[in-house]
Order: sequence, then C-alpha cells, then structure tokens
Amino acid sequence: MVAFPAMGWLAPRLGVTRLYTLSLLVAGVTTVVFGMLTYIEGPAPFLGWCLTVRAAEAVGTAAAQTAARTIIINQFPRRMNSAMSLVEGMIGAGLCLGPAVGGAMYALGGYGAPFYTLGVLLLGTAAASLILMPTVTDRSTRTTEKDDSRSSYLEMLILVLSTADNWLIFAALLVAAMNWTAMDPSMEPYMHAVLGIQPAELSLFFLGSFAGYALSSPLWGRLSDHINNTFLLVAACLAPTALGVLLIPPSPLLGLRPSRLLLGLGMVLREPFQLGAYLPLLPLMVRRSTARGLRSDVRGQALVSAVFGAAYSLGNVLGPVGGGLVTDRWGYPTLATWLGGVTVVLCVAMALRGAVYHSTRRTAAPYVEI
Repeated sequence: MVAFPAMGWLAPRLGVTRLYTLSLLVAGVTTVVFGMLTYIEGPAPFLGWCLTVRAAEAVGTAAAQTAARTIIINQFPRRMNSAMSLVEGMIGAGLCLGPAVGGAMYALGGYGAPFYTLGVLLLGTAAASLILMPTVTDRSTRTTEKDDSRSSYLEMLILVLSTADNWLIFAALLVAAMNWTAMDPSMEPYMHAVLGIQPAELSLFFLGSFAGYALSSPLWGRLSDHINNTFLLVAACLAPTALGVLLIPPSPLLGLRPSRLLLGLGMVLREPFQLGAYLPLLPLMVRRSTARGLRSDVRGQALVSAVFGAAYSLGNVLGPVGGGLVTDRWGYPTLATWLGGVTVVLCVAMALRGAVYHSTRRTAAPYVEI
C-alpha cells in the first residue's frame, strides 16, 4: 500500500517496461529466498526475515501491478476492460490451480519446492518480458494551448484526488477488497464449527467459485467495453454481490439456517459478480480523471494505476484486521451483515451516479464535438 504512490512516480522516470522487468526480478528472488527461510534457526530471526522478505516482495508486486496496469492503459486505450479481463482471468486461473499444484509440489519436494518453482517462473517471465514487452509511448488524448506536461507529480495527484467520482471508485475498491479479505480468513473456523466442514472440503467451494471468477472474466470485459455508462454496470453487479455475501454465513437478517447449499450459492454469486463490479473501475477512473484535466500520457497513466492499486491495497490491509475484530466480538454472520449492508449502500450510490451521468450525457449529446 505504501509503495504504490512511489511506483507511480518512478514508472515514467525509470521506464514502465524496465520497471516491470525489475519488479519481476525482485518478486522472483524474494520468492526463492522465502523458500530457504526454514534453514534459519530460532523463532525471532525466522520471523524477522519472513517479514523482511515479504515486505520486499510486496514492493516488487506493487511495482509490477503499477507497470502492468500502465501498459494496459497505454496499449489498449479503447479496450481497457477486455485487456483487464484477460489479466483477471489469469489471476482467477492461478487461484484455482495454486492450492492443488502447490500442494502437490509440497508433497513431492517439501516446503521449499513451491517457492523455488514459482520463483524460477517469475525470473523466466522477467527474461521473456525483455524480449516481448512493447514500447510504451505517450498516447495523450488531450491537447491544450498550454502544455501541462511539466505538471508536478503532486499537482497531478491532487487533480486525481479532487475528482469526486474517483472517491466513489475508491469506495468500490475498498468494499471489493474487504468482501474478499475480511470474510475469507474467518470462513473456515466458522464453517467447521457450524457445519463440520473440513479445510479440504472448503477448498472445493473456493475452487468452484474461483472457476466462475475466471470463466466470467472475458464476458465482463467485453460487456464493459460496449457500455459507456459503467456506473450502472457496477451497480448492477454489486446487488448480487451483496446477496452472495449475506448468504454465505447466512446473515441473521435473512432468517435462514447455515447450510452447504447457501455457502456454495453465496460464493458462486459473490466471485463472478464482484469481478463484474471491479473490472470497469480502472478504465472509469482513467476517463473521469482525464475529463477533469489529467493528461493521458504515461505520467498520468502511471499515476492513476498507482492510486488505483493503493486504494485496493488499503482494503486488503483493513479487511483481515477489521474482519477479525468484528468476528471475534460479534460473530461471523454479523460481519457478513455489515459488509452486505455497505455493499448495498454502495450499489445505490453507484446507481444514482449512473442515472445522473446518463441524464447529463443526454442533455449534452447535441453539443458534443465529433
């Protein structure tokens, strides 16, 4: 979370593709090193090195995500959603295959085998990116009498943060992250206590829901590219997302008893529809920031990518901590009730903003320059 703004500043100065390659090198090396930490004796040194290596890997990940999103914005200005859907589809496929493949490698080669394998794959990807990555050039869609290319990073950041629509997008990113990271860590203890579900059985529920996540990704990407008012698309996806969140425990408001059927239905609803709400957010932030005056060159694209990543990472930070506190104090169903309620409120806000946006465009349509 802390590294993202720095990467937005660094990307255009170091070079976006160069930053992407270096970030993969950092991620690959730290992943290999993490597999070797079992050779450290003593709990205190082991914990210290774990935190250090994971922090270094997180910086590399922030750099990779910032650079990757900047490349997507730059290379696919009119098909950002489709390009993002391909990336998210691969993430979903990795989430599906990761536990099974990682478990098999652990069984065959011990603790270090998954880390060594993944680290080598990351290093190989870094080498391939040197050959295959396109050249990222400025594709500015805004021209003004006074060239604002010398605007400082802070000035551009203030412009992005002063765009009201971006704060609605930040809220959506925060809720999306917390719907995943607040609920998932506490799910296994609750389901084991209430339904007697073992971790291996629960992993099958995750496998099915992540498969729906990966398979639905191209659909959401193509749909988003053909819809101008994506505020309404996000709102339409948040409604079933909220229902899925409420069904998982289930929430006391529904008056239903916990069951495997409700757990599976809730997860199947949550994963694909939350992806449908998440995918249009980056292109929407780019459009709204550009409409406010941000130049759509590499500097502006990297800044938006970094702010987007920082907002989502904030949800990843708050989710496990806040979810754990609420679960310990009031229980897992209460956590789902709160998250479902916040998702409903956000759904209504997005729908209202979409209605205003639609009305504004209809009023201004005759005067739009082609």
